Amino acid sequence: MEPISIIDNIPEALRGRVALVNGVLHISAELKNNLQIVDFYGSLRRRGILTYEFHKPEEFDNTYQAQAARTGHAENEVQQYAIDLIKDAFDIGASDIHLMDFGLYTIIRFRCLGMLTDHTQLNAELGKRLIACIYQKLSQSADACFSPTERQDGRIAQRNYLPPNVHSVRVHSEPIECAQAESGVGTSMSLRLLYDATSAKGSLQERMTALGFTSDQCGSAQFLTRRTGLTIISGPTGHGKSTFLKHVMESMTERNPEKAYFSIEDPPEYPLKGVRQVLIASNDRDSRSGAYCDAIAGAMRSDPDVLMIGEIRYVEAAVASIDAALTGHSVWATIHANNAMGIIARLVSILATHYRNPLEQICDHNVLAGLEYQRLLPMLCPKCKIRLMDLSPEERQQYLPEDVAGRLRRVLDDRESVYVRGNGCEECRKRGLIGQTVAAEIVATDQEMLGYLREGNIPRAHEYWIKEKGGRSYVDHAVALIKEGQVDPYLAEERLGVPLNFNQVFVSGGR
Repeated sequence: MEPISIIDNIPEALRGRVALVNGVLHISAELKNNLQIVDFYGSLRRRGILTYEFHKPEEFDNTYQAQAARTGHAENEVQQYAIDLIKDAFDIGASDIHLMDFGLYTIIRFRCLGMLTDHTQLNAELGKRLIACIYQKLSQSADACFSPTERQDGRIAQRNYLPPNVHSVRVHSEPIECAQAESGVGTSMSLRLLYDATSAKGSLQERMTALGFTSDQCGSAQFLTRRTGLTIISGPTGHGKSTFLKHVMESMTERNPEKAYFSIEDPPEYPLKGVRQVLIASNDRDSRSGAYCDAIAGAMRSDPDVLMIGEIRYVEAAVASIDAALTGHSVWATIHANNAMGIIARLVSILATHYRNPLEQICDHNVLAGLEYQRLLPMLCPKCKIRLMDLSPEERQQYLPEDVAGRLRRVLDDRESVYVRGNGCEECRKRGLIGQTVAAEIVATDQEMLGYLREGNIPRAHEYWIKEKGGRSYVDHAVALIKEGQVDPYLAEERLGVPLNFNQVFVSGGR
């Protein structure tokens, strides 16, 4: 689609049904006999816009609807700027937009392939107006007005504001210390673009393979979908937990459509085909914990077979997850932890106020089915990546710091097929990277492992999983990707959050 032109003062009755593209006014045919369109076109003629075209309503919807919505909002330049900002992020495949109001100016950055890059800088007035506009005009939020001194959440879901294939945008703002601001308070606002992946099809193995999981990991996940109990997915924010869970749920609904699937999310991130997504009946921040748990209880009374709990944040949600598992349901949830076994410690900390010995409740063989942890790593562009061994010793130090190279030598004897990030080409938009892949660990529990966990002996449980069950940690998965030439060692270590030789140094039984 060619660039739109800007028109303002569109009558309310015409909004969304006219679009100005390269000097031509495109009109939906149901307005042919509308007197307002005659007057409106007359005003445009006086401004030199002489050409118009009518289109069948369905043709207009398919071709010009997005442009019509954007043109209709152009009288508010800040709102239009916000819509364009989301579109710019979408065009380069960004996952997040960061807006930081530092009082005298606002910096905007995009996160693409896991890395933040500068996009632009705005003056103080425009930056503040833009942040307020995103919260107050574009998003659905609990509070009517934006407050720079409060933590606030919202969600942009209206199609008029979103590029194609973006299902919604999650909005979160935080007050930050800012000496340059008159009030001493600035704002950090983050927008998460949630891409619509509803077209994904196939078995769980096909979906997981496309995400970068190994065949063994696919087999473990497949096993977990066929049993009851609680399976918990973990990983940092922005590392694909919700995407993985979406594929798990949709693959189950396709394989067994005769079962009842429910999800409780706050808020829902993606549409889940075949899943009844229960709404949280509260916008009040203080009552959301209770409303979230009420939604879980309501779903349990709705005769579910499989229950997905978006994130275990509250003790009540953790207790409800355990109760659902004990009653023979398959329960899937997410949590923030630093590795798969670390999920146990995280649950203990959440449940410590509710159970005298949380491990007894969590590590019951009827409760805990599986643990999963993942991080996303940037993939090297196959066209411009550089083979490490082709570089001179001096060049290697430029591409790979000596400390990282030393750790790489400890985990990889054969470095012939190791590659590093190149300088970029047309194929990768000069980034040297083309996408992301997963480094993960999936643990299917058994009686012996649960026994170690129940005793609080997590190192022994990890060693048993590695040596007796053939498990592989997310760090070892990343090292394998480095050996295959898919991932840069330096970037891998940056995204893993631990050194490449982490298992050798810190974990008993690492391999």
